[in-house]
Amino acid sequence: MTIKFDNKNRAKRISTTLRIIVMIAIVAIGANYLWFETRDKTIEMLLWIFLIAIVVLYYIGGFCYVEVEGDQSKLDVKYYNLFPFWREYKRIMIPVDRIKYVKVRGGLGIVGAGLLICGRIKGRIAMFPTVGLSAVDKKQLIELRRYAAIVSKA
Repeated sequence: MTIKFDNKNRAKRISTTLRIIVMIAIVAIGANYLWFETRDKTIEMLLWIFLIAIVVLYYIGGFCYVEVEGDQSKLDVKYYNLFPFWREYKRIMIPVDRIKYVKVRGGLGIVGAGLLICGRIKGRIAMFPTVGLSAVDKKQLIELRRYAAIVSKA
C-alpha cells in the first residue's frame, strides 16, 4: 500500500483562524487598558487567561503542516509546527523493514492527535518525536491508520 498526502490547505485555514483569535485576544487586552477603566480585576484576569490559553493551545496542540509519503520500502514524513515562532522544518525518513511500529494517536476532538513512529536504528530502538496531526482531516487520518496497521504488521 502506498500513501501520499499533505494538509497544506487545511493547515493554512487553521493557522489563519488561530492567528485571528490570538489577535482578537490581544486587541481586547489593549482596549481594556486604553479605553476602559475597570475596577474589577476579574475581566482583566479573564482576558489574560484567555490569551495564554490560546497561545498554549496553538503551540502544543499538535497543529502541524504535514507531508506523508509511504510505500512498501520507506516512510517519509516532513512536518513543521504552525506556531509562527521557533518554527523548524523536520523530517523522518525510515525504511519499512526498520520500523517496529507506527501508531496514530487520537486526540481530544481536533486537538492532540499525533503520529508515533518507533524503529530500530543501529540495533537500538528509537522513538521519533511525535508528529502533530491536529490539522489533518479525518479522511487522511483514516488513510494513515490503514497504512500504520499494514506497516506495523510487517
